[in-house]
Amino acid sequence: MYELRDVRKVFDDGSVALDGMSLTVGAGEHVAFIGPSGAGKTTLFRILNLTLRPTSGMLRLNGTDVATLSGADLRRARTSIGTIYQQHNLVGRLRVVHNVLAGNLGRWSTLTALGSLLRPRATDEAARALAQVGIPEKLYARTDELSGGQQQRVAIARVLIQDPDVVLADEPVSSVDPTLAVSIVTLLRDISNESRKTLLMNLHSVELALTYFPRILGIREGRVHFDLSPDKVSPEMLEELYAGHGDERGELAALGEGTNSFGKACRPLPGFDR
Repeated sequence: MYELRDVRKVFDDGSVALDGMSLTVGAGEHVAFIGPSGAGKTTLFRILNLTLRPTSGMLRLNGTDVATLSGADLRRARTSIGTIYQQHNLVGRLRVVHNVLAGNLGRWSTLTALGSLLRPRATDEAARALAQVGIPEKLYARTDELSGGQQQRVAIARVLIQDPDVVLADEPVSSVDPTLAVSIVTLLRDISNESRKTLLMNLHSVELALTYFPRILGIREGRVHFDLSPDKVSPEMLEELYAGHGDERGELAALGEGTNSFGKACRPLPGFDR
């Protein structure tokens, strides 16, 4: 699905977000990205969803060099990628149905999109998507009257309507309570499994990544620090990954004690007793 070779991203102020990153993601894979704040994870996802171009290096999507895409071809490629953000990017004053149907904007004409604001099209499709995420009764509710967790489910339903090949979730649970975080990660994993979509997720929580994903990429200073199955991720690797980021290491200590930020027992990391 993705192939990156020596991808580098330098912003106008000279800051280096990605520094020679190389990785490959197969179709249908589920991958969690972890690492300290400022490691380059969000920049990486903006490159993967084709809203940023690398400064140098190569990015292939489904075997196509993205640098060769423009115009209609680029728009078509972008519609194959659905992104879920930490900020839900919903229009609060609109009904839920309108926000869900926004997943069709990549293939609807401007006239069709405007008409749907007056009289929603494909409401059955929106209702099915909301049923998949567990809030079918909210179809005609005002979006700004929903809880944060419900709004995140609306954002997921919008991606379901889009029906992309790839789902990119950039810190999708950092603004919800721990119990809801587990349910949202599980929901995204299960939906992606059922529809055989590629799922890539940036996670602040190491425990969520280790528990729910078969492949873990540790990102630090714009590079891949490790790329392993969760059982191969050692306490020493996590210590090194988060070194110098004290605010983000509290959870690592909890993992060593067999507890986590979700207030329940978890698999302790052997040897993590610091």
